[in-house]
Amino acid sequence: MILIFAAGAAILLLLWNLYYEKSWQKGLGVQLSFQRDYAYAGEETALLLAIENRKRLPIPLLEAAFHVRRELSFLDVVNTKTSDYTYKRDIFSMLGHQRITRTLRLLCTRRGFYEIHDVDFTTYSLFHRKSYLASREARTEFYVYAKRVDVSDLVIQCEKLSGASQCARRLYEDPFAFRGIREYTIQDPMKNINWKATAKTGRMMVNTYDSTQMERVMLYLDAEDPGILKQEKLLEECISVAATLAQRLMGKGMEVGLAVNCRDEKGEHLCLMPENGRTQRSRIEQLLASLTGREEFIPFGAILSQRPGEAMAVYISKNYRTAPEELWNSSGLWVLPMAANDATAAAVSSGSRELAIVKRKVEGA
Repeated sequence: MILIFAAGAAILLLLWNLYYEKSWQKGLGVQLSFQRDYAYAGEETALLLAIENRKRLPIPLLEAAFHVRRELSFLDVVNTKTSDYTYKRDIFSMLGHQRITRTLRLLCTRRGFYEIHDVDFTTYSLFHRKSYLASREARTEFYVYAKRVDVSDLVIQCEKLSGASQCARRLYEDPFAFRGIREYTIQDPMKNINWKATAKTGRMMVNTYDSTQMERVMLYLDAEDPGILKQEKLLEECISVAATLAQRLMGKGMEVGLAVNCRDEKGEHLCLMPENGRTQRSRIEQLLASLTGREEFIPFGAILSQRPGEAMAVYISKNYRTAPEELWNSSGLWVLPMAANDATAAAVSSGSRELAIVKRKVEGA
């Protein structure tokens, strides 16, 4: 009798394991999504992991695992392993027709473009004698924009060299640039009538305004690090300056473009013509966030001729030793990040009235 019971139990166990092996991953879904589309380097964000079991069969033990670049650091180090990538594993116990969502906190330690492609699942037979594996696509992506830095001095320099200059030419009238009051003519719009002045003088009077020319700025970023000993901090400072300065200048109404001395995966030169607006800001931020240092570089001097008409040039380069003649002989502003103890860089001067050099000391570089 005992043998019959044992044999029956063994058969039931075998049938159950066969059924579980074929059915456990049916109706199993996963979704990964970042809490925001982007964050700035040094900020915290969250990754939402949602697992759904859309069938009656429960899954007593389910391991979900995925990996991402190590620069995204999980604040909860439990079930986390870091090597070339950061590997994250979470354990679930799923009932039938159940959805579980967990929030994983992250620290964005470095700018970059981050992707997660899929999630690997592992479950086990009764008594954990056998494991079953499956994978589900869960593609999500996330930008970590360059760290914000203080560029107040550079904004002032740009305003001195360019600024929102008032001019007599009627490019377009700036309603905030009040010039004076004069007598009404038939060409004047009704909205410009100054009713107080009209009542006081007994004649129809209108407000007049100066015309303002939209200023254009072109940023030229030297993203190459040619030395044997890499100067990552100085390069990151260059990228942060470009990102922050572009944001500040566009916030002041200027049109900003960006040219980088490297090519993308398609072999095309990385260049954005001056524009303004949210789309342009996102383009610049994403382009700078995606730079890895492994791109195909082109000579910095080769991109300096690509200046849109009447655009002021801002050059951002740490490579003063290899600066091309096109830079020394140009006009505009050169932002030169340098190590705090670099006496040679401190002595660099343009020797030209048309090229201003602003040095930025970077501690620990």
